[in-house]
Amino acid sequence: GDHIYNAGFYALLVGLVAARLGHAVAYFEVYQTDPMQILSLSPGAFLALPGLLGGLAMVAIYLRRHHLSAVAFADAAAPGILLALTVAALGDFLAGRSLGSLSDAPWAMEMFGVQRQPVALIEAVALGGLLAILLLVDSRRPLRPGQLALLALFGYATIRLLTEPLRADSALVGDGWRVVQIVALAVIAFSGWLLGRGATRPDEPEAEAPPAAV
Repeated sequence: GDHIYNAGFYALLVGLVAARLGHAVAYFEVYQTDPMQILSLSPGAFLALPGLLGGLAMVAIYLRRHHLSAVAFADAAAPGILLALTVAALGDFLAGRSLGSLSDAPWAMEMFGVQRQPVALIEAVALGGLLAILLLVDSRRPLRPGQLALLALFGYATIRLLTEPLRADSALVGDGWRVVQIVALAVIAFSGWLLGRGATRPDEPEAEAPPAAV
């Protein structure tokens, strides 16, 4: 428990610094003319990818330094990460961020004067459902080490794959391919392959107890 909180705290700090420096490198011309902009705490002044990589690197260093199993740590952290993602999506919905595409579907909601897909709310409900299902499965049957984290990763990538077309501001590449969906498909394939390998691997036989001394 303490290791999860400590690693998460350090990862958050390093991630924020990395995200800030990443933005400074990407927009070096702006900071060259006004160096004090580096102290800005505006949410738009952080880049997600450098922050994520920095946070993951910090977690790896923490696990290595404290001789902790990365698999066990991932299993322990997965429910908390899903809960954080659920709360973040709900916060986006309440704040009016993550605008959905224009829609006349029965569940569409009015946002900024037009009917839109409530994509953040849909994502929050889906993530909350995924968390509940994983906790139920974990309590009903023993999972192999790493399976809980892989199921969480597989489920999250599937949710992003299905909800991304509902967003109004998806990043596109090539002939209209959505970047998030490309990444999600890769994550689904990789985590699904690992889950399949674990499902087909035979259980290790239990070690026989030594004969009792006569």
